[in-house]
Amino acid sequence: FETLVGIIISQNTNDKNTLKAITQLRRRVGIDPDSILSAPKEEIINCLRPAGLYNVKAPRIIELARRVKEELGGSREIEKMSEEEVSKFLSKIKGIGPKTVDVFMAFSKGADIVPVDTHVSRVSKRLGIADEKDDYFKIRKKLENLLPTGKRLEAHLAIINFGRRICIARRPKCPICPVERYCPSKKLFYPLK
Repeated sequence: FETLVGIIISQNTNDKNTLKAITQLRRRVGIDPDSILSAPKEEIINCLRPAGLYNVKAPRIIELARRVKEELGGSREIEKMSEEEVSKFLSKIKGIGPKTVDVFMAFSKGADIVPVDTHVSRVSKRLGIADEKDDYFKIRKKLENLLPTGKRLEAHLAIINFGRRICIARRPKCPICPVERYCPSKKLFYPLK
């Protein structure tokens, strides 16, 4: 449950702000369904402020807590569920999309998948692995077809790091990129003079 809450908090923010919000939530409210459900919504919102989008994230976390308690009887039940059962359960909750499900499955259930966040999507498209029009599932499938079994989570983390440090959104650092000679997008950012 705490992993899922952390994933929701981490959406559209950086690790530093995610950690601040999780720490505050843990200290001031607690990160389990009962604590979340018994806390005033405003207190949860205040804990989530460092991570931004707190008016969106708080209701999602409260809804997750409610569903886990009412439908599963508690957070321990998630651990006992199969990957397919967890995926179905989580996908029914408003605000939990395929990326959140995949991140949870990869980190908590050991699923051999490649969650596709904004960095993974951008890098895949720039390197020509995925097409601009490809949706989440097409990008994931293309990456999984390229990556060896058992190395997909490691690759996911490496691509995120690469996307944050080198292949950044607005002005990628092509001159220092270790794969720039293979990158079809380099000319878009650094045209020949």
